[in-house]
Amino acid sequence: MFNTDYGANASDKHSKTEGPAVAGVDPITFSILLSRFNSIIEEMSATLERSAQSTMYSLCRDFDCVVLDAQARQIACGDALPVHTLTTHLVVLEIIKAFDGDINDGDVFLCNSSFHGNTHPADVATCTPVFYDGKLVFWSTARGHQLDIGAFLPSSVLPAAQNVYQEGITIPPLKLVDQGRMRKDVRELYFWNVRYRDLLEGDMLAQLGSIEKGKQRLLEICAEYGVATAESCIDALITYSNRRAKAEFAKIPDGVYHGQGWIDSDGVDVLDIPINVSVQIKNGDVVVDYEGSGPQARGGVNGSIATSKAAGAAPFMCYLPTDIPHNQGKIDAVTVKLPEGTIVNPHFPASTSCATIIPSDMMSDAVHKALSDVLPDRVMGGSTRCANVPGFAGEKDWAGRPWGVMLFNNTGGFGAAADNDGWPLCESVAALGGMRAQPLEQLEMLHPLLVDFLEIETDSMGYGKHIGGPGLSIGLRPLNGTIDCFSFGDGWRNPPHGVSQGTASPGGGQYVENLNTDQRRYFSATGNVKVAMDERYVGISCGGGGHGNPMDRDIELVRKNVRDGLISREVAASTFGVILDDGLDPKILEKETAARRLELGRSTRPSVEPVQPGTGRWAENHMREGDVFLLNPA
Repeated sequence: MFNTDYGANASDKHSKTEGPAVAGVDPITFSILLSRFNSIIEEMSATLERSAQSTMYSLCRDFDCVVLDAQARQIACGDALPVHTLTTHLVVLEIIKAFDGDINDGDVFLCNSSFHGNTHPADVATCTPVFYDGKLVFWSTARGHQLDIGAFLPSSVLPAAQNVYQEGITIPPLKLVDQGRMRKDVRELYFWNVRYRDLLEGDMLAQLGSIEKGKQRLLEICAEYGVATAESCIDALITYSNRRAKAEFAKIPDGVYHGQGWIDSDGVDVLDIPINVSVQIKNGDVVVDYEGSGPQARGGVNGSIATSKAAGAAPFMCYLPTDIPHNQGKIDAVTVKLPEGTIVNPHFPASTSCATIIPSDMMSDAVHKALSDVLPDRVMGGSTRCANVPGFAGEKDWAGRPWGVMLFNNTGGFGAAADNDGWPLCESVAALGGMRAQPLEQLEMLHPLLVDFLEIETDSMGYGKHIGGPGLSIGLRPLNGTIDCFSFGDGWRNPPHGVSQGTASPGGGQYVENLNTDQRRYFSATGNVKVAMDERYVGISCGGGGHGNPMDRDIELVRKNVRDGLISREVAASTFGVILDDGLDPKILEKETAARRLELGRSTRPSVEPVQPGTGRWAENHMREGDVFLLNPA
């Protein structure tokens, strides 16, 4: 019934990008139009960010803007979330297929269906065709994460959802605007099925304004350069990116490389679901195959074709020089195969509610693991999962209305690289730093929440010659009645890995503590709990994995890390062999350090750690007598 012509292992239905550079395009026009297309994306993004109503767009930037040609080949997409921007063409291809012969100037199409080329149901795509002199030349698109889509609980990301019907409203490709006229029936059908209409309608109008701005600027290119020149330059841009990407991939030794990781849970009751990947490199051709991955999950942690293809390709985008234009040519340089009926490509009506983070984060990290020995200078350690960064909802905000918010303030760290420590505030592997954290003052002003603390969590990262970015800890309380806490993520059982003899992250966790009795209810990275006014939610995010042997780290850096609270004196001594005095700006005790490092020696560690599922022990190490642990509470 769905995607009868478009499969996970089929070729995309736009023209191939291989071949020689397009003749007749002068380099000056090539460079100018490349910059113009990128400038259009920046203006579209600014329009969306500055006119949106919800913090999801205006403060957190959980959206993307992309321009494509008439064949749905991506031309430019800016620096938005890779899990979005690598596969925007898929949803446009589905729109073209659904409305073949009925695509007109002034139309705007809407889609959020994971089974129609979209990422996951929370992301609603708006796409408008751009006609010049009666000819379809471009597509202008914007897609963003909705705070609510009408699910059985007030959250748009629900691991507990066991089919598409529990996720909320499903929107296959349809027309929201027909030749310039808003279809009020379609608009009302959508907004009567979601919570927080005032916010979501404002965000939708912002998306429409964004794609209209893109349309205006694309028409200016047509008027200034002519359609033929614009199309020739697009061909040249795509061919150029494809050729350069394949030339870089040809530098990787030919072979088949294997990686493995595990998803913590299916969102219901199954633990440690495997993600297996084989990466075949041959003369610059790259094939990423997830054959052997676990069966599709009962809960909402299945991947969609769009997110799984993006997850398989994203690591290779990181391996490329940053001056290669990000367009269809680069995307098409990597082929991703997704076996049907698995967690990476489930059968309808499986839920893909969490698809942009689970299983996509582990899918990308499995590729990094596979290539860690052959590309040690490019592969980084595992990065944080979107665990312990929950959503909250309550019955009354400061104005007495139902409210909701998704929290991105305490996101964890990037994995370390061969030449640098990991950065903090990664959010997730799939976001790759493309999002933002809203200021705490605005969080408290807009919602009945009080943040007691937000701070770096000491010893939260993997160790190595370079250490992973730290995790953060946050504590907050409700101020106007009991609230719901919706947790969606991964990494409490299978934390971010270390590479090149670096150690894995210790992971993170979360709990609700009673402020009167001090008892704590720990719960897994997926689950729904209540937080009363005499309780506090505490979340500790995962740090990134380490890179290189810890004994190779500069001891002065270790000293500074202790001074800054990133690592403890105990870890400095036990892992890095560095002994410090008790000062606030500690000094290295050279004799004691030399003796300790001699005692530790420089043992060879595994090239990738961990190699078994379920190694995370964060909860066990932090629980006290009388505390309880809840697995996937509903």
